[in-house]
Amino acid sequence: KVQVHLFTPEPQPMPVAGPALGDAVRQMLEGQNIAFHPLHKLTSVNSQSRELLFENKEPFKYDLLVAIPPHRGPRLAREAGLANEAGWIPVDRATLRTRYENVHALGDVTAISIPGRWKADVPLMLPKAGVFAHAQAEVVARRIADEISGANAKETFCGDGYCMLEAGEDLAGFAFGNFFGEPSPQVELRRMGRAWHWGKVLFEQWWLTPHGLKREGLRLALTLGGKGFGIPAVI
Repeated sequence: KVQVHLFTPEPQPMPVAGPALGDAVRQMLEGQNIAFHPLHKLTSVNSQSRELLFENKEPFKYDLLVAIPPHRGPRLAREAGLANEAGWIPVDRATLRTRYENVHALGDVTAISIPGRWKADVPLMLPKAGVFAHAQAEVVARRIADEISGANAKETFCGDGYCMLEAGEDLAGFAFGNFFGEPSPQVELRRMGRAWHWGKVLFEQWWLTPHGLKREGLRLALTLGGKGFGIPAVI
């Protein structure tokens, strides 16, 4: 019998989305018999004894380990003087401009503060996810095009985001909302269903399909499906 354990240094799943959504995701994990271990900061791995060592926690034996190393910003950003002490590039959350004129940054390399908070003394940062990089790229492209043409650049990044939470057996949940919401991010989780899984499949096909009638057909299907489920997703 296989036992799956998920360890994370975070206090809950998807902490930026708030405690209610985090509890819902935790229930999804438990429904799949996945043991969730929050507040476990990994310090080292003993590959000889197959043991995980954590900060101020008991060690844990494993048979197969899938680990994600700590994220860090690229060396280029640091050497160019664009990055902060943590290695990420601070930008204006609306325009994606850096502190240097005519220089933008987008995607995972950015450090974008969120105006809302769940706890008064705990600031939040925008998560690093493809949905944000996608929207930010369109904003930056349009702003640069407007500046080149002499038009007034008005396009801004609004902080909307969404993701599918795959649960296996063609089932998935769906989380979406505005991460710039105040007093805290306005994010909700839809219950698991097959529609979310197939929506992700369609989105992947749309993303990988060259420009043409097929891609436009996939875009139309995704747009109509989103409207049918009350999802304000635009692609």
